[in-house]
Amino acid sequence: MALLAGAAALTWTLAAERMSAALGLGPPDGVVVVEDCYEVSDSEGYNDGIDCKGRFTPAGGGADQARPIVVQDTSGKHRAGTRLPVRLAKGVAHEPSASPAIKYGIAAAMILVLGTVSAGWLLTTAWRGHAPEGSILLTSAGVGLMAVTVLGIAAGLLAGIVALFL
Repeated sequence: MALLAGAAALTWTLAAERMSAALGLGPPDGVVVVEDCYEVSDSEGYNDGIDCKGRFTPAGGGADQARPIVVQDTSGKHRAGTRLPVRLAKGVAHEPSASPAIKYGIAAAMILVLGTVSAGWLLTTAWRGHAPEGSILLTSAGVGLMAVTVLGIAAGLLAGIVALFL
């Protein structure tokens, strides 16, 4: 049970705040006036979305409180001067967008799958009095991770289709 609680706590710590910010839950923390947008790449050189830099003004704040900030994983390249309502998570600004929400959702689900499969294997061991074969653990983890990946891809495709029509 401690393993399952640890997986839930790790998921909450790593992904929940960022995912809710990317989904646009709750009121905006402020507005970013875009100065420039650019494509970013991951460590292997693959496209990893679009970031925009600009000046962040907290909700209810004045121009004297504006500070530079980067909005990660925006919904597209915005023109200079565009005002984006953003939510902050761990000091990073997020525009409501499906792509980062799906990334954080997949990461959270993978952590939970690994924790749940491991906890289930240990509980089965305690209940039966002997450990099941290790291959069952590996197969369960593999199937769970594949299911999360397939559901993540399906959610990404669905989000892309919805974004086309909105």
